[in-house]
Amino acid sequence: MTETNGQLTHIVGTFLIQAEGAFLNGGGLAKGEYGNTTIPKTFVDFKDKVPYVSSQAWKRWLRNTFQEENPNLPHSELKQIGMSAKGTTNKIGTEMNPVVFPEDDIFGYMRAQEGQGKSTEESEESEIESEIDSKEEKKKSKVKTKALMRPAPFAASILTSLRKHGWQGIDKAYVHLQEGTPQPYNTEFYNTQLQGIFGLNYSRIGVFRNEGDRIELDEKYVGEYLKAGTITIKKETPSGKWYELKNNPRKNRATAILKSLAVMRGGAKQAQFAIDIAPKVIIVAGLSCGNLIFNDLFEDTKEGPILKLKTLEDVTIDYEDRITTPIFIGIRDGYLQRNNEIEIKSLAKIGAVNVTVTSPVNAINQLVGQLS
Repeated sequence: MTETNGQLTHIVGTFLIQAEGAFLNGGGLAKGEYGNTTIPKTFVDFKDKVPYVSSQAWKRWLRNTFQEENPNLPHSELKQIGMSAKGTTNKIGTEMNPVVFPEDDIFGYMRAQEGQGKSTEESEESEIESEIDSKEEKKKSKVKTKALMRPAPFAASILTSLRKHGWQGIDKAYVHLQEGTPQPYNTEFYNTQLQGIFGLNYSRIGVFRNEGDRIELDEKYVGEYLKAGTITIKKETPSGKWYELKNNPRKNRATAILKSLAVMRGGAKQAQFAIDIAPKVIIVAGLSCGNLIFNDLFEDTKEGPILKLKTLEDVTIDYEDRITTPIFIGIRDGYLQRNNEIEIKSLAKIGAVNVTVTSPVNAINQLVGQLS
């Protein structure tokens, strides 16, 4: 590890996906005369229409990969938790049990309650009154409605195209029928590289805050898990308690999700536009703070994507007293612009911070080897 006074509390990183001839996240049908064309999600940057993938979509890919890579772990799937008067689903959620399900611990959840934060009356029999009053009058005590909410320790940006223009292609296709004329349909796809950033609040894994009108660990589990010794009280505050898993498995859980990211798979229309979405470049390090420092590090060129080394150098020097591990850079050989790749592979240190250049999978393996 780099010598630092800080303790590793966060893991942050960035990555590139090679999305050439790809359609990974749909935005519906085009308008007007192009109504038979399926289009990807885009946003407008000045005059440019830029492709992107929502964070919800790629976190679903990551979650699915996590389940496939860890078949022996219990998995928390989305299910109906509320129904409207018409009998339709109006609320969905996972198991919302981060003690048993690592996914709930890592990705968080929310079950909002009607009247959250407001006081309601709860009847409670008075022992004195029960002794002297045959009518057993009740007294009222005020309690607050609490919502079950766990902010996700895993944070994710959208995946944004490096290429702002010139990325568009149209795949024109037909459905051929035994009778009648063929029916046309078109798909707009992109030819680009997608960059994303992520952060994992390592210190929050296996730790659950129950304070005020927001709780992270359902109170129906608390007594049972305390009695069984599954959780312990980490600290008490005037407004509640923090609980922690006994023999906290945060290293195992962090390792599992990060290794899944290194081999991530998924995406829309893979039967029509099959591509490998595992990161071709990944940069990752441990920090003693939650800043997502590895952002906007890549640039598109005609010769291939490049890592902006001066930007990486600047941010590393700015945060070198907060970077608690080496910076691990994983590159798929031949993916980046050639001279840029040669420069990256010559890196051994930036300021006081060690740099290790290897493959994407090995970058993650070496980073998790630094965890305790």
